[in-house]
Amino acid sequence: MSANELLDRYVAVWNEPDAAARRAAVAELWTPEGLHFTQTRRFQGTEDLVARVTEAYDQFVGGQKLRFRSAGNPVGHQGALTFNWLMSPADADTVLAVGFDVVLLDDAGRIVRDYQFNEPPMASPELDEQAERYLASDGAGIEQLRKETADRYLPDARLVDDNGVHDGVDAIAAALAAGGARARAGTASAQHDALRYPWRTESGVTGVDFLLRDERGLIREHRRFTGAGQYPA
Repeated sequence: MSANELLDRYVAVWNEPDAAARRAAVAELWTPEGLHFTQTRRFQGTEDLVARVTEAYDQFVGGQKLRFRSAGNPVGHQGALTFNWLMSPADADTVLAVGFDVVLLDDAGRIVRDYQFNEPPMASPELDEQAERYLASDGAGIEQLRKETADRYLPDARLVDDNGVHDGVDAIAAALAAGGARARAGTASAQHDALRYPWRTESGVTGVDFLLRDERGLIREHRRFTGAGQYPA
């Protein structure tokens, strides 16, 4: 299944008016124990997910005559996909709300974990400062990066970017050094065990970093999505 096909199926399930078809689509999209996170809520397993999607359908589609639609901008690699979805009136393309999702997939392309963020994020100086500390190291000397990576990442952590999978502190440090400098390009946001923030390089390339951290704040998985988060106005 292509990234666009998965995105189309994902958006369609939130618009599905038939309860039986909605349940079947949820069961096909997520694994049986799949997770879906919002800013304040956590849903796990088919029954929870069906209830979550049905609640959203009843409120927005059935209740307010709105629709969810794709922004057509999936970016993904190595078992993960990011995309934006838009909320519009049923009979117009006016954008009333924007969301940003990061989904982690199993080998069959089913969703294992789904993190849903609202755009734009609420201002958070504390999270912005965290993002800036991470980005300040990008492109630094390798010895400095090894030390900072050892302090911030778990020993068996991984970084996944356009160049592949980098396992362990030394490989992560080398990849960050090779990747060059980046600066924060918008507001950072967090939910549950995830932090995400947009960045920009000096040459104008943009993207999003997505970090999964343990209870101590140490990074266990770092996903870098070049080009993510760009959607039509």
